[in-house]
Amino acid sequence: MKRGLKPTPVAIMANRMKPLARRHRIAHLCALIQQQPIRSSRREELMALLRHEMSAPPGKEVRAR
Repeated sequence: MKRGLKPTPVAIMANRMKPLARRHRIAHLCALIQQQPIRSSRREELMALLRHEMSAPPGKEVRAR
């Protein structure tokens, strides 16, 4: 059995959202951010994920069908 760092709940959620269209991922992240307390670490992680998603160049997406 491999031992290592467990993925954070935000990382797990990001993996689950990969099949969604980019605009839907952004909308979901915005909604999740609004639900979190202002100075929470989860909110900060979600905001970083949103910044990464928005800074990615738009283009052809590879999604699961």
